[in-house]
Amino acid sequence: MTAFALRIALVAVSLGSQVVLAFADSPPKLNAGPSCDAAARFALSFGRSKTACIDDERAAQDQLTKNWSQYSAAHRSQCVGMVTTGGPPSFVELLSCLEIMRDAAAIHQNDPVKDDRLGNPAAQATSRRTQTSANKNRPIASGL
Repeated sequence: MTAFALRIALVAVSLGSQVVLAFADSPPKLNAGPSCDAAARFALSFGRSKTACIDDERAAQDQLTKNWSQYSAAHRSQCVGMVTTGGPPSFVELLSCLEIMRDAAAIHQNDPVKDDRLGNPAAQATSRRTQTSANKNRPIASGL
């Protein structure tokens, strides 16, 4: 039982530290070296060097530093958690995640039919009634 409680505490602390990092005024400090080592090791045939990877990481870090406050706290928390879990962290992955989350939120916000697809029961019921009445007047295709 004590080991289980200790595991729960460790998970809570690690998740809490990710949330704190996401609410900071600047991007987290990541060690992208191992990520670039792995990328270079598996990309020898493509001519991708560790130096090129590190340059990309630095450019992404600069972009994150410049725009960090423009990303929502929820997106920062989710993306920091994603890139710091399961493998070597990467500023490029963090930047990509934040840009995707930002763009998806903008698309969702500007979608005129978002209520229908997000589970608004009233909108779905109206949509079903409209489709059902339209289908009653539709001729049945022969030869099916």
